Amino acid sequence: MKVTKRLLKNFYFMARSKKVSSLIEKKRIISKEIENLQNECGHSKRSIKSVRENEDSSTFVIRWVCGDCEKIIGVPNKQEINKYLS
Repeated sequence: MKVTKRLLKNFYFMARSKKVSSLIEKKRIISKEIENLQNECGHSKRSIKSVRENEDSSTFVIRWVCGDCEKIIGVPNKQEINKYLS
């Protein structure tokens, strides 16, 4: 009985691990596709937005962002930041 439970537990762990690996690979492919689209974009529409400092951060910063592809394209100066905040 204990052997069966252990095998079942190992099976679920392996299945979960395989699923996580698959999702990580899909995320990598999607990130690369987004990067390619952003690099091809002309960034003709831009606006100032509050965005995360980086993907894993809870800190937000104010940046110029493309309205078409969502890529961060610059840092606003003090006057632009004050206008955005008012």
